[in-house]
Amino acid sequence: MKQIPWAVAGTIAFALVGCTIVAGPPGPPPPSYPPPYGGAAPPPSYSPAPPRGTAETVLDEHGRSVVLEHGPAGDPAVVGCADGHREAFLDVARYPAIAGCLGSWNGRQSLRARPTEQACGDELGPCAAPADLCAVGWHVCGSEGAVGDLRQVSAEECEQAGGGRFAAGISHCKEQHGCAVDPSPQANYGCFERGWCSEPVCCGRDCGQFGLCRDGVWPQHTHIPFGQDQGCGSTESRRAGGVLCCRG
Repeated sequence: MKQIPWAVAGTIAFALVGCTIVAGPPGPPPPSYPPPYGGAAPPPSYSPAPPRGTAETVLDEHGRSVVLEHGPAGDPAVVGCADGHREAFLDVARYPAIAGCLGSWNGRQSLRARPTEQACGDELGPCAAPADLCAVGWHVCGSEGAVGDLRQVSAEECEQAGGGRFAAGISHCKEQHGCAVDPSPQANYGCFERGWCSEPVCCGRDCGQFGLCRDGVWPQHTHIPFGQDQGCGSTESRRAGGVLCCRG
């Protein structure tokens, strides 16, 4: 088993930064959320875990094993990732409009930073901006505030999207006080740089458990990356792992 640094080295790995989640007092019951698939039943062949691609086990900087999965190479315009490989939501036929794309960028950047249109990814090299991980015609999910970008999948599908973790361009609460959520189909959230509820929404099996507010996108199952010190508007790639890209 090899150990790799947290930079591009064939495969991008990411630091799992430990944090202590403190349980808050019980709040009111979560509001009613729109179901995924627009209320229709999932496809008959639905399975919570998407098909596996090529798996590679790497060691993080703390010596812990992380299994990363790489989908088959394809047209970036279809795959959704600029380097032509998905690392989450691997089944393109089942998930034609959302993908997890692994990669790195320098320093802390906003997950809504404008793309430079320089393709990047673990197959191509570091990014100038997080959005450059997404192929042309795709965008970082939630980067325009639309919570519906994420609600096209269920909470379970998000949690089981793939090995690693992948951040969206929205914070996990509607506002920075209380645990404000908007369950409507038109829900629009910000991308806060720091402070209460600023951490981005995360999909993947290595996301952190939850922050103090866990109902923002999916009731009781809205994850954030490990740690509570980096907001959507200022996050490192080692914390985010990669990004979620949505078609359109």
